[in-house]
Amino acid sequence: MKMKLWITALLAVISASMLSGCVVALGNRVPADDRKPTLGKQLTDLKQARDSGALTEEEYQIAKKRLVEGK
Repeated sequence: MKMKLWITALLAVISASMLSGCVVALGNRVPADDRKPTLGKQLTDLKQARDSGALTEEEYQIAKKRLVEGK
């Protein structure tokens, strides 16, 4: 009887630790909306803004330099 209770308790602890690991792993996922765009994506978006007239050539060059230099 004691052995059966001990095994049940051990299985409960193992199950709980495995489940908490899954919850932690799922909790650490970054939603797609919260991820920073890659440098390539930022440069592409910047070029599109220039091409559409939203930015002047001078504004484009300044913003591009800041992105590439990481500022």
